[in-house]
Amino acid sequence: MVFRVSRLDKLNQTILLTSKGLAMKRLKRLIINCFVFCIHGYLVPAQNINNELVEKLGQVGFENIRVLANCKTLTLSYENNIYREKVNALKEVLNHVTNCGYDTVNVITLINDLPILLTQSTSVSSQQYLVPQRRTADVVPVSLSYNTYKEWNQIKHIIPNSPSFNKINLVFYPQFYQMNVIFSQIYELQFNLAPALEISLWRGMRFTGQVIFPVYNDKLYGAEGDRVRTGFLTLAQEFRLPGSTFGRAVIGKFNAGRYGTDLTMIHYFSNGKVFLSANAGLTGSYRFFGNRWYRDDLNVFTWFLKSGYFFKPFQLQFDLVAGRYLNGDYGLRADCSRYWGETVIGFYAMVAGGHINGGFHFAIPLWPKKLKRNRFFQPRTPGFLDWEYNAATESYFGQYYETRPDENRTEYFYNPDFILKNLLK
Repeated sequence: MVFRVSRLDKLNQTILLTSKGLAMKRLKRLIINCFVFCIHGYLVPAQNINNELVEKLGQVGFENIRVLANCKTLTLSYENNIYREKVNALKEVLNHVTNCGYDTVNVITLINDLPILLTQSTSVSSQQYLVPQRRTADVVPVSLSYNTYKEWNQIKHIIPNSPSFNKINLVFYPQFYQMNVIFSQIYELQFNLAPALEISLWRGMRFTGQVIFPVYNDKLYGAEGDRVRTGFLTLAQEFRLPGSTFGRAVIGKFNAGRYGTDLTMIHYFSNGKVFLSANAGLTGSYRFFGNRWYRDDLNVFTWFLKSGYFFKPFQLQFDLVAGRYLNGDYGLRADCSRYWGETVIGFYAMVAGGHINGGFHFAIPLWPKKLKRNRFFQPRTPGFLDWEYNAATESYFGQYYETRPDENRTEYFYNPDFILKNLLK
């Protein structure tokens, strides 16, 4: 049997298919419109929240602020040049992001626009965790880590709000030295005021230019101590490698009468509990004699291998250093430092060139706790005063130099366990 379809049947089928096609197109358009409406309704408030967050952090005085929102995740970077204590700065940022409506918050702490520390939390847990009265046993604590690679790559190309580049800091460093080596006088003293201009021209870079003005100087420190002279005059470049590896290269004029080049690499293990570092320097000496300044060639090579362990229950940092010092002597030094919030006190013992020595050191916070917001020129005091006592009054063996005026045991100490414990206070 043969079935034939009439022209009228074909026309009815065509009309039916056309109606179905139009209905499907209308349904698709309706779904797309609803989707766009929902997305627009979500993105507009989210964008407003992000803009408000950037504005608030900028008003506080934070720098290099970047914000990136992806679905329910907020990633943010900031640099602290206002609070003396890094923990208080992180608390301020977390207090601003806990009620932003995101399930996950990533906060990246910067130094010279380089990532140092990653703080991760959920909006609810961070809010409860930072307030002791609201903590419960099932609250997931805020996590801190040196592994910033993934999150930083997401936002590093965003133009920052309140950038730190080309901003000048004028830091008034006090310098104090004392010696007890003669019987006619209990202590011979030297006190200087050493302001330094510090400026960053690009990511990870810092230029430091310092002038030393003598205030009081005893004879044992020589005629150089009575003269206005340059202190640190350096160009430093810091960098990061994937993982938890940091580097710093410096060229210029250091302290201890040295000038030249210096390179330091450090890697952290077990989320900062353990670290290994290597340092190498090629320097020459400069000195004042007979009303003239003299400079030697770059002919002294120093190197140091260092390891450290942070014991969280008692906030103790143990360090062991082996290397070659400025006068060609080899030595070994062990330090134990105790952290009380912003204050650090420690003891050390060492043997160098066959001579045994030891003493104590400390870093104490200086006034003020918080600086005023200033975008272009910031006169200020240093955050901490660092001092080390040499019990054996050794001035030849075990000598070394530093490459920046704010070198101390707390200024750049960002141990995740240390930061996390102090967030609870």
